[in-house]
Amino acid sequence: MDRAVWETQYKKQCYKPVMQNYAESLLKHLAEHAEEVHKEFVGQLDAFLQSLCLLQEHKKLGEVQTISISFPYTLLDSGSPILLFEVYSETAPFMERAVLSREFSVSWMFSGWDNMLKELKEEAGRQGMNSVIRMPYIRSQAWGGARILLSIFSGIIKYHLYGLEEMRSFQELKKAEEFSLTFGEYMDWQRTIFRLRPELDIFFCEKDTDLRFCSFNDVWYEEKEFDALVLDDCRFEQCTFKNCRFSEVSFRDARFLGCVFHDCRFENVILNGARFDGCSLERVRMEGIRTNSFSKDNTAIEMPQGMTEWLGCFWGGVTLIKSDFSAGRFRGCQMEQIHTEECRLPESFYSEQ
Repeated sequence: MDRAVWETQYKKQCYKPVMQNYAESLLKHLAEHAEEVHKEFVGQLDAFLQSLCLLQEHKKLGEVQTISISFPYTLLDSGSPILLFEVYSETAPFMERAVLSREFSVSWMFSGWDNMLKELKEEAGRQGMNSVIRMPYIRSQAWGGARILLSIFSGIIKYHLYGLEEMRSFQELKKAEEFSLTFGEYMDWQRTIFRLRPELDIFFCEKDTDLRFCSFNDVWYEEKEFDALVLDDCRFEQCTFKNCRFSEVSFRDARFLGCVFHDCRFENVILNGARFDGCSLERVRMEGIRTNSFSKDNTAIEMPQGMTEWLGCFWGGVTLIKSDFSAGRFRGCQMEQIHTEECRLPESFYSEQ
């Protein structure tokens, strides 16, 4: 049999099911141990930021423009995976040499990787492929799966960065204008997971304006229409929206703290990974809302986001129509006079009522 045929069969009969099972079990494990993951990662970041502050205090480091957190996935075979923290004076990592770097061993990423490779080899043997499909090929193919998982991990890292601005070491760090923090593969792709931006008035912005990571504090919008804006990763604090309409707006990974929505309409709005803390929604109508990158009407999996969370919020007279809240989580919310039609809702939604 031609080798190309063997490889096709291996990918279908061995690689795909084993890798899928591994990914599912790993992500389940990370969800069950989220507190330990948070403690480890945030502790590493805090230690790195403290070291930067110390260098700045001794005039050995200027303002920081970019911090890159990378995973060299080729180190998976060494059995000692690390996260590499690097400082750059430019906005794009790897375009020049890092100003400084530091390695941290990481226990939670790719846990059980060696066992998964062993399982792939054993499965290839059971399928009668071991004379052709050997471990070097198995490892090289598995790296492709590692890169996909790394993209998912970027969403996990981003989630655990919530509250970064309240971290003392981050506050003391001297940062350049529009400081950014990225995560990804070493010497390859990087995803921006945090960025400092000046405050803007979104009502006067054009549709193609880059608004990601902007902050809006104590603003009041009344009888305004927001159409086709990308407000991913934005932060809204103590903002009020009265009689406003949001149409085709993207709020991926946005944060709302103590915000008020009165007599507002949300139409075909994306809320993947958004978080609402202590917000109030009264006489709000939501139709065509999405919280799930894996929803039935979405065949392509987008850049991963976390759960859409509603924490300590008040919902009064809210109407939900043809919306997908299946990737949502409700905790400590108060709900009154809620009407739903043709919606996908999580169990936590019903337990709050």
